[in-house]
Amino acid sequence: MPAEWATTTLADATDALQVLSELRGKRWLCRGQPKCYGGLVPTIDRDRLEKLSRVEKLMLERRSIDLFRSTARFFSDQGEQLALDQDMVALMVLRNYHVPSRILDWSLSPWVAAYFAVQNHDTDDGEIWAFDEPQYQHEGAKQWTRWPETARGGDFDPGLTAFLIQEPPDWFVCYFYKFGFHRQNAQQGAYSMTARFGRRHDEAIAGLFADPSHYRRYVIPAKLKPELRTTLREGHGVWRGSLFPDSAGAAETAGAVFPADGE
Repeated sequence: MPAEWATTTLADATDALQVLSELRGKRWLCRGQPKCYGGLVPTIDRDRLEKLSRVEKLMLERRSIDLFRSTARFFSDQGEQLALDQDMVALMVLRNYHVPSRILDWSLSPWVAAYFAVQNHDTDDGEIWAFDEPQYQHEGAKQWTRWPETARGGDFDPGLTAFLIQEPPDWFVCYFYKFGFHRQNAQQGAYSMTARFGRRHDEAIAGLFADPSHYRRYVIPAKLKPELRTTLREGHGVWRGSLFPDSAGAAETAGAVFPADGE
């Protein structure tokens, strides 16, 4: 675990709900993970994809984007239409449908993050990573003055350097897609991305903030998961059915009635 991230282990459900309420009040962005993986690593940098070169990963990104556009242009909803023209939006949509990506998703709702931390793996501790989004807006903007090639007219434009074949500036960005689409809106989602592959997002976040009090990791002990799942659903309306409000999500929810080995 990177030393820069202070970690708090939640004592019980009451403690967990108190922390979630505080995070909401501070408008921190949160990300839940059902196991303690030791960092924030995008799916394109995991497992068998990890050792691929930058060129190989760029080619896979391009193929996935092009295939998505060729098949989705006739049925994508209004919020997804920009994905047909803007590569960054395409990656955000694909991330929501579990396509490997250098993007990680976050939520302005700590309860949504908590759901993803407790949804399964009941014998493993879960975790919530959180950072100060309002303060990030100030600290993150300093990058674009350091690397003027990343900005156009003073505003950051990821398309200028994110897809370069040569190694780009080492920037990190977290942003909201204002037009949204069903899953993003239900999950109050935001997205983080690095220009470079193989860049852990926890390390990039820690590198932006001079004061480590602006980010923290919370561990949810395995024994608390069942109780928190019930509380999130009954007290906050947060469960799989509410977070995946589309046909694919509804089908996955319906499929959960069958035993896991019933395929």
